Amino acid sequence: MYIIGASGHAKSVIDLMEDKSVIKAIFDDNIHLIRVLGLPVTTPIPPNLPLDQSYIIAIGNNRIRFSLVDQKLQSARFTNIIHPTAIISKTVNLGVGLVIMEGAIIKVDTKIGNHVIVNTAAIIDHDCKLADYVHIAPSATLCGGVEVGEGTLVGAKSIILPNITIGRWCTIAAGSTVHKNLSDGSVWIGNALKKQV
Repeated sequence: MYIIGASGHAKSVIDLMEDKSVIKAIFDDNIHLIRVLGLPVTTPIPPNLPLDQSYIIAIGNNRIRFSLVDQKLQSARFTNIIHPTAIISKTVNLGVGLVIMEGAIIKVDTKIGNHVIVNTAAIIDHDCKLADYVHIAPSATLCGGVEVGEGTLVGAKSIILPNITIGRWCTIAAGSTVHKNLSDGSVWIGNALKKQV
């Protein structure tokens, strides 16, 4: 397996893995990163990445994950990293390139797109739909029937009320409660819309 990224989120991803011997290389563009959790880092990211192993993009920034897949990894195979304490219904439809952290809960008939992060202790209730490149931050809660568009960040400890639809590339600030639908590019802080594109 190849890992893209060697910063904070990558540490968390690598730490999830019980068998670190499957990691063949870790790539990052930060030339000052030499090692991560004792493992060597190859810098910068090569222009032509090898395709003989599966990949996981261990970068928290949704736009960077999108760009890497779009520009360098369109033909790559991706794997999922799922902590054994995550609780995932057997009816959940999982994409590829996912990172699902400790204590996450994903309930019945939910669909998770590709390259999604479901962070520590996040809860995704029944019948939710998460598009590609979404990040559900630690302890965030999506109530039943919520739809989250591509690239959206749902901040830590935020709550999305039932049957809400959130557009593409939105930002939900930490600790927010979202009680109405949001269009693409919206920024929601607390209990109110702060920016709508």
